Parts: sequence; structure tokens; C-alpha cells
Amino acid sequence: MKGVKQEPFGIVLAGGKSRRFGTSKTLAEVGGLPMASRAVAVLKRAGLSVGVISSEDGLNEVLGVEVRADVEPEKGPVGGLLTALEWSKQIGRSGVFLLGCDMPLMSAKVVRALLSMRGDHSAVIPISIRGAEPLCGFYDSSCYPKVREVLDSQDRSMHSLLRLLKVREVPPTGGSEGLWTDQVFFNVNAREEIFVAERMLAQQKSIEVGE
Repeated sequence: MKGVKQEPFGIVLAGGKSRRFGTSKTLAEVGGLPMASRAVAVLKRAGLSVGVISSEDGLNEVLGVEVRADVEPEKGPVGGLLTALEWSKQIGRSGVFLLGCDMPLMSAKVVRALLSMRGDHSAVIPISIRGAEPLCGFYDSSCYPKVREVLDSQDRSMHSLLRLLKVREVPPTGGSEGLWTDQVFFNVNAREEIFVAERMLAQQKSIEVGE
């Protein structure tokens, strides 16, 4: 129906080995659940169909959703976004909501808030105390040529990509009430940070998987 925004495809970016973590973070448990399972649940609770991008074997059975490898391996998150946009086009979606698998405190409420702000922007990205959070945001299918351009350049960073897009940056106080706290973007990069994340989960009883 004209005027109705089509829901994007939810994509969990699971990647591969993490140098700081030592192994893949995908199935590392936080609060008794694999981080990738938490990310899948968040996107589902936000009302999205979900796929996972990862080169690991056997994830389909564990996560219960389709898993695809990068079409261009070893090119980082921007390569993952390229794969995501191609996948979403194949299934007739107009874009993707990209979520890194290592944000175990992420909330479906945040995902829904960001999706509600799409308008005619190429991307909708939350801002935390660290700055832009490009691994938790909406990317319209119109981003594809710029994603391709960045992949073919010397700087393949997500922040380099954002500089080329029409981005709506959303601060924590994007409405009359606070939309989120910086804790939801807590990123588990090392094994010891699992314990930090679990303490945060214990302290925030209202934050559940997908909310």
C-alpha cells in the first residue's frame, strides 16, 4: 500500500574470530544465552524477520534462522552490510536493520524507536557517548552504491561509509523522554567483559532478551 513503510530485513552481523576475544564471540554466553541468540531475539521481538551473516558452520540449527556467509569475505562490517543488502533485495525488502551480535544489552524498544524515524533517510544511526553506533541501525537499499564504493576504497570502515550517506543521527534524548541509556550499546570485545555485561543485566531487571 502506498505510504506504508515496508519493514526491513533484520540482520545479525556475527562475523568470525575476534582478536581480543580469542575465538568467535557468536555463541559465547551472557546470562545463560549465546550473544547471537540474544541479537536474533531482539530483532524478532521488534517485529522483523531475521537472518544471520557468519562464516561459522552449524549456526542455523543453534540460532533457528538462515545463516549466510559474506559474498566478499574478510572485508569487515561493510562487507557484511553489502551481503545484507543483497540478501534483503532478493527477498523483496527495501533495506536492513543491522545489529552486531556482541551487544547483549540491546533492546527491541531501541530497534523500534530507530525504525520509526526512517523517513527518507538513507540510514538511521543511534548516538552514544562513544559517538555513532553503526552496528545498530537501519540502512536503506539505496545505500548499496555507497557501500560498494567504500569496499573498493582504502578506508573500509563503517564511519567512512556514514560520511557518504544521508544519515539521521539519533541522540539518547531523541524525544520527550530518554530513548535509551549508553548501556544498551555495551560491546563485549574481551572475555572479561562478559562478566561486566552480566552485572549490567542483573542490575537492569527491565532489560530482557528483546524486551
